[in-house]
Amino acid sequence: MTTTPTTTGSPTAKAAKDAINQATTQKLGTAGATGADAGANKPTVDYEAFLKLLTAQLRNQDPLAPMDASQFMTQLAQLSTVEQGVRTNDTLAQVLDTLKNSGMRMDMAYLGRSVEVSTDQLSLSGGKAQMAYAVEGAAASVKIEVLNDAGQPIYSAAGSPQTGRQTFAWDGKRADGSAAPDGVYRVRVTAKDKTGAALKAATVVTDTVKEVRTADGATKFVLKGGATVSGTDILSAS
Repeated sequence: MTTTPTTTGSPTAKAAKDAINQATTQKLGTAGATGADAGANKPTVDYEAFLKLLTAQLRNQDPLAPMDASQFMTQLAQLSTVEQGVRTNDTLAQVLDTLKNSGMRMDMAYLGRSVEVSTDQLSLSGGKAQMAYAVEGAAASVKIEVLNDAGQPIYSAAGSPQTGRQTFAWDGKRADGSAAPDGVYRVRVTAKDKTGAALKAATVVTDTVKEVRTADGATKFVLKGGATVSGTDILSAS
């Protein structure tokens, strides 16, 4: 009597099972992609293809060693989770786009308005430049320097040690008496108390918003004098 050996599994069933697991894993992987990768490999949930693979697996499974039903439930649950994740990501992307567009419209309202900006950028135009500053604490000495693009001081003057808001005006003359060209310079305010300890100082410029730009997802405001600031630098508008 000849005995036929019992097979422990079907190659076709194994291939179908592997294909399902691989497809689910790929979807799980691409569902978490962000940025440029998410745009290039946008995840999709294809129930029809999944069910075809699942049906092929059922048809070709070994009747003597059928697949555990819990494995099918796990695969279905994975696919459902991926689908929910994809839909959530799409919804969040739509909400983000809406907020960005709304924020841009609000930023455009600053065009042509006079704003007070917390910045160390000083715009020189026609030999005139002006800004305000304030020192935190009782200052014994205050020094104000105008710096060029290289960060080197080209002009310096003694500031007022009084508390509260003070004004600094520059006629565009360098330390040697020559006229500096119009443009955007930097201002450095150095304040010290009677013990020589450094005190914090803030500088404020009043100018008109000439242009609103978006760069790398952030809004930038270009002032009439040429300085470029962010929205968080704007203290007030009128």
